[in-house]
Amino acid sequence: MPSQNVSLRLQGLQEKDSGSYRCSVNVQDHQGIKRSHSSKTLELRVLVPPASPTCRLLGVPRVGTNVTLTCQSPRSKPAAQYQWERAPPSAQVFFAPVLGEGA
Repeated sequence: MPSQNVSLRLQGLQEKDSGSYRCSVNVQDHQGIKRSHSSKTLELRVLVPPASPTCRLLGVPRVGTNVTLTCQSPRSKPAAQYQWERAPPSAQVFFAPVLGEGA
């Protein structure tokens, strides 16, 4: 076992790997008798990106009525924050009917 710079490498992290990890250091004399002990704890919090949101419209979108727009994205750590914004209206082009020759 190396005497310094010992590392623990976690590969392919999963949400369940979150938790407290403690590194303990023991110093023994040449006869194997423990002379000193020290430890440090590190908290590992694995972040989880939000899934694609699920959105829906509740109500009937008619003039004078109310509707509710909902958006959910489960399983994110830290908890997802939501922001709504209205996109600019798309350009609508209107072509008037044209009377052609021979009509």
